[in-house]
Amino acid sequence: MVKEQPGQYGVKLLELRNDFVFKSFFTDVRNNNLLLHFVNSIVGGTIISLKVIDPTNKMGHSSDKLSILDLRAITGTGEQINIEVQLERHKAFNERVLYYWSKTYASQIKSSEPYVNLKKVIQIIIVDFEMLPSGGIHSTFQLIEPTSGIVFSNHLVIHVLQLGKQQEKSSKEMDNLEKWMLFFKGDYETKEEIAMESSAFKEAFEEIKRLSMDPETVQLAINREIALRDHIQRLADAEEEGFEKGIKKGIKKGREQGLEEGREKGQEAKAIEIVQRLYEKSTPLSFIAEVTGMSVEEVKAIIDSTTKEP
Repeated sequence: MVKEQPGQYGVKLLELRNDFVFKSFFTDVRNNNLLLHFVNSIVGGTIISLKVIDPTNKMGHSSDKLSILDLRAITGTGEQINIEVQLERHKAFNERVLYYWSKTYASQIKSSEPYVNLKKVIQIIIVDFEMLPSGGIHSTFQLIEPTSGIVFSNHLVIHVLQLGKQQEKSSKEMDNLEKWMLFFKGDYETKEEIAMESSAFKEAFEEIKRLSMDPETVQLAINREIALRDHIQRLADAEEEGFEKGIKKGIKKGREQGLEEGREKGQEAKAIEIVQRLYEKSTPLSFIAEVTGMSVEEVKAIIDSTTKEP
């Protein structure tokens, strides 16, 4: 997953789906025009300038390897943009997307500042799994009244890009966003083909080759993938361990419950036997009730159910 198959020149390209590679690729100041080209292919070409807020930091410690490597940028008009790549889904993924959007939105102002200082926050999620079964390669979400179509606020915009929804068509028929998605997943030859169609993708192709020949970047990309896969395995192991503990607990509880039910049934059978024997000796029902701790009505019910009519 870290690297693709080598092209005709023997260069194994790093995977842009690796979030560390993605961030290294787009946050380099030399590639600002590539980031602008990519974002505009998503939002419709409305952004004139972009500035990365948090340039790539090299992961020097093991604790860094599981940090969220999202890309944060700000437009010339102050709008915030968050971009992240996700290869694995979890149950609360959609809620996590909203949480990170809200954190970015709220962080724009201090407690003493007015709400009018808040700007639009655009969340862009690139996923390599089926997040929206009925959606296509690109889905956009806003706060809209469903009947009238009235927009409550344009400050919340979420773009979901599903890499697995790529349509089968030639690169010449694709728009810029479709080309970027193909560039993400395509092999060496595919990237090279796309690079021949525009200067932006030619520049992108040269940049991914440059990163792929940098030993430090390659090693950090490998470390990132290993850390994420180890984390996934630990979660799977914990789930399996919890399942096994649940089974053992269930067996134990069932055994205890069975013993308790057995004791209750045994005591019940013993009481019925005592009632029958005392009744056969013409013992008054009131005395039988006193001995067994039952009511006279309960004693009578047992006698009626166990005594055969002649």
